[in-house]
Amino acid sequence: MIAQITFHWLDYAAIAAYAIVVIGLAVRFSRQQRTSKDYLLAGRSMGWVVVGISQLASLLSAITYLGAPGETYDHNLKYLIYAWISFLSMPVAIYLFLNVLYPQGIVSIFEYLERRFNLATRLLTSLFFIVLRIVWMATITNAVSIAVTELTGLAYFECIVLTAVVAIAYTFVGGMKAIIWTDVLQFCLFFGGLVGAVAIVFANNSTDDLMQVLVDNDKFEWFDASLDPTKRITIWSACLGGFIGGLALIVDQVSMQRYLSTRTLRDAQKAIWIKPILTIPVQILLYGLGLLLFAHFQLNGLASEIDKGDQAFPHFILHNLPAGLGGVIIAAIFAAAMSSIDSGIHTLSTVTIEDYYKRLIRPHASDRECLRLARILTLVWGALIIAVALSVREFKSIYDLMGKALVPFYGLILGIFFVGTVTRRVNAWGAFLGGALGGLPVLWIAFWVRRVDGKWDFFYTGSPAEANVEVWWMWYAVISFVSVVVFAYLFSLVGRAPHAERLRGLTVWSRAERDREQQ
Repeated sequence: MIAQITFHWLDYAAIAAYAIVVIGLAVRFSRQQRTSKDYLLAGRSMGWVVVGISQLASLLSAITYLGAPGETYDHNLKYLIYAWISFLSMPVAIYLFLNVLYPQGIVSIFEYLERRFNLATRLLTSLFFIVLRIVWMATITNAVSIAVTELTGLAYFECIVLTAVVAIAYTFVGGMKAIIWTDVLQFCLFFGGLVGAVAIVFANNSTDDLMQVLVDNDKFEWFDASLDPTKRITIWSACLGGFIGGLALIVDQVSMQRYLSTRTLRDAQKAIWIKPILTIPVQILLYGLGLLLFAHFQLNGLASEIDKGDQAFPHFILHNLPAGLGGVIIAAIFAAAMSSIDSGIHTLSTVTIEDYYKRLIRPHASDRECLRLARILTLVWGALIIAVALSVREFKSIYDLMGKALVPFYGLILGIFFVGTVTRRVNAWGAFLGGALGGLPVLWIAFWVRRVDGKWDFFYTGSPAEANVEVWWMWYAVISFVSVVVFAYLFSLVGRAPHAERLRGLTVWSRAERDREQQ
């Protein structure tokens, strides 16, 4: 463990001010809640700019804040291709998914799957989402707690509870509107902290010296055209994985629930385009900071104090930031975690109510009852996240854990929505079986496919430590997505295709036909 930071009163003031503001926003917006849709979708009243910023903030979690600089510190710029290629999927995602889902007038996007297929497919996909979000939030809470524990001396348990409780509190009180506006504040804090850290690196080192260290260590390497699926990052895995990942992040309840809170479909479309406009400069700062920290530690003889890249930014905060700015960065780390936790617990509550409670338990539940239950579920899911976070402690790196544990679920969920909006031949049980079985190829590749001593073993049963290499996790989303689509289509060939009238407005084809009729 590295030495602990000694906070100045300005640091405490920065953190306290942030906490007061976010709770204050929640209390203010709580007075505007009259119905469950006010709580879950902000009454569909949000503007596209704030929704776009909020959606970006929910993705720029503590995983990004600590993991992105750690990625380039340990490696090079190859990951940037994966991050940027997802922007090419934006127009495709709007056409295939947003334009179909928004007009449905739904709260949970999984309700669409019941309309398109059946209840079983809706419940299966929502279950995938629940597992994905629980692991996601636990990882984020864990990552921020490890960093803050090393920096401040707070106990690991205290950091987890503090991070989660504040996020739960303003989500419980303020609902979606508080989440969106708090995320805007969190994004400003996030961005300001990065700018401050980059500025200090340049202020303490010669630009020429920094660049020379990076060139000497091949840190600007980014292009690798190898077809070897075991190589860490190649142009093929980055492009295919990034494109699939970009689509999957749109067909995600966390993102889509924000887009559904806008006033019109046009506003939702514009909100999506906020992401690349803001993300490109943010990612340049994030990945650039990792490179700069590598050069800074090399130049100042501090590299031996860093065991892995995820420690680089916390170490820099500890030793190099002036009073006040250290508190801002710590608050930004907390904010980055909270911006994902608030979204996660809120959408988990939404899915629980819409896909399980109202659909299976009390179909005629009153709106007041649903509003009360939404708040209760916020507390329940928040407590569960704390418990799971406490059980996930050791991992090689933040990005590796994220990739191996979460990426396959993105491919599964995307595949099910894809066969819903794009195909007319896939039927209900074809989609269900495709989703249920689509993860099997990934499990097989992740656990049994290895290359040992230069030869492929497709049923490896030895110790993982003895295996030389495995397929890199960026391929997992691609494999799971393709598996779902192929299985769903093949199983659908056994039964009848859905009737054209039943698909009216539920696919890109039927929607296009309806639009032509209305013209």
